[in-house]
Amino acid sequence: MVGTPIALRKRVLTRLRCTSVALITVLAACGFDPAGSQQWEPPTVYREWWDKTQACSGLSGNFDRVEWLIVPGPSFACSSGNCVGHWDPGHKIFLASTWTAHEMVVRHEMLHDLMRRSGHPSPPFGNGCPLTWETWPSDQQASPVPEGAAKLLD
Repeated sequence: MVGTPIALRKRVLTRLRCTSVALITVLAACGFDPAGSQQWEPPTVYREWWDKTQACSGLSGNFDRVEWLIVPGPSFACSSGNCVGHWDPGHKIFLASTWTAHEMVVRHEMLHDLMRRSGHPSPPFGNGCPLTWETWPSDQQASPVPEGAAKLLD
């Protein structure tokens, strides 16, 4: 019965589902892409940092699957506000250019890739791998924190 309320409701629900699936697909394809980001070859020390991050977390992953992107400046817009680093589920790590030599910032994003998720559970963050601003020993800073720079990691 094409004209019954039940048949109409089913057609409306089917259309809503199709529209929702299409919208989710489009949004997922957009991804995270801060202005000015460029692919770059990570320095060799990053492999050492990757190994250290695997060791402290007990997780393993493929360093070569990560796509490294650098964003000019001390920070960039992200879901948390302004960030110095960001991990994307497509195995992309974005780093603000000012922070590419800061071991904690880089390893923090590496740990996200090894976990394959966002969020900061302890362990491995904090307890196990001291890769947050609160847990990282200040005497291990590889580069000074620029005055007024955002210190959010995403």
